[in-house]
Amino acid sequence: MRGLVYRIAIAFLYSIICTGFIRGQNQPPILFNTNFEGGALGKIETISSTHFICNVPGQYNHQGRNRQASWYYFRMENVKGRDITLELADLIGEYNYRPGSHSITKETRPVYSYEGQTWRHFESMGWNEELVRGILRFRPEEDHIWIAHVQPYTTADLSRLLEDIKASPHQRTEVIGKTVQDRDIHLVTITNFDQPDENKRAVWLLARQHAWETGTSFAAEGAIRYLLSEDREARHIRDRVIFKIVPMADPDGVALGGVRFNINGYDLNRHWEEVDLRHPGYLERMPEIWYLKKAIITYARAQKPIDLLVYLHNTENQSFIHDAPAGNTGMKRRVDRFFNLLVKETKFDAAFKPEKRPAENSTTSMALYREAGILALLMELKVEYDQTLKRYPTAADRTTFGAGLARCMAKAILEE
Repeated sequence: MRGLVYRIAIAFLYSIICTGFIRGQNQPPILFNTNFEGGALGKIETISSTHFICNVPGQYNHQGRNRQASWYYFRMENVKGRDITLELADLIGEYNYRPGSHSITKETRPVYSYEGQTWRHFESMGWNEELVRGILRFRPEEDHIWIAHVQPYTTADLSRLLEDIKASPHQRTEVIGKTVQDRDIHLVTITNFDQPDENKRAVWLLARQHAWETGTSFAAEGAIRYLLSEDREARHIRDRVIFKIVPMADPDGVALGGVRFNINGYDLNRHWEEVDLRHPGYLERMPEIWYLKKAIITYARAQKPIDLLVYLHNTENQSFIHDAPAGNTGMKRRVDRFFNLLVKETKFDAAFKPEKRPAENSTTSMALYREAGILALLMELKVEYDQTLKRYPTAADRTTFGAGLARCMAKAILEE
């Protein structure tokens, strides 16, 4: 009898073990999905059921050069409770026609979300220096997980913002042009329309010339929401300043998961000096630059001088301001005042003062100064660890900074 009980117990345990193995083998495969706005992922190589090499797709310019691999955004399914390893590969590209560069580094920590709305940075990312690969090891708490280089900001996010603000009497939103794929380029004007414009100053803020640089759209949204608020200083600014804000210069790239070139392969922060508004060929190849340049220069020549223009960018490891061409001493003083205000009143993690960084590739600055005398500054906001914040910057940090940026831009010209 005792032997029979023993055999039954062994058989029962064996069945449990076998069932466990079968269940493990029958777990649904992990799936990858980019079938949503901004989704981007290259070739996936399967090492095991939970270990994958994920190649970053990158983007080339109109000459098939300057490959940039700065954007990935995808969803994984059937992942809950599984120990997953992802290797982010094919990161090496070319910058300014210099091969071998890669924007993503061991300090560039990705973000993840379980519902596509609330995003967090991964606690860590390993790095294979020899292969130039980032290595993520994690165990998801939910069955779906979204992963991206930085938190996405899509055209749908912009549409929600424009819907939220449309009832405000202090804003006017217009479409100033169309992209290659016929998407709208929006311009938001903010001021007190009950006050005459004659004695007001004018400033412009441009965001998202490069599709992957989502932090710039968050900053632009922060500026817009602050300037339309009932904050006492915001009301004072509206009485004295006209703000013109472009929250998304490349909606095609944003929608399609691009990096820094338009659909025809042109960098929207370059070619501004090249684009001649008299020739329709530029309108066909680079309509985003053509319409932006036309709106800015027409405004400066026909309506009122632009006292300060800032165009926002994200980069991996440094925050700074490109100095504009040295137009006159007054412009230099304005740049210094603006920079000092940013350092004092915001969490701007400045790597150096403007005069230490020449604007060698900022053709936006050069074209606007040479053609219309506009003081235009390129501002870079880094995505790596921020020494001022003491952590990696979040979307909330960007929107908060955007509000502070708007205040500092206004103060820099009103305190002269």
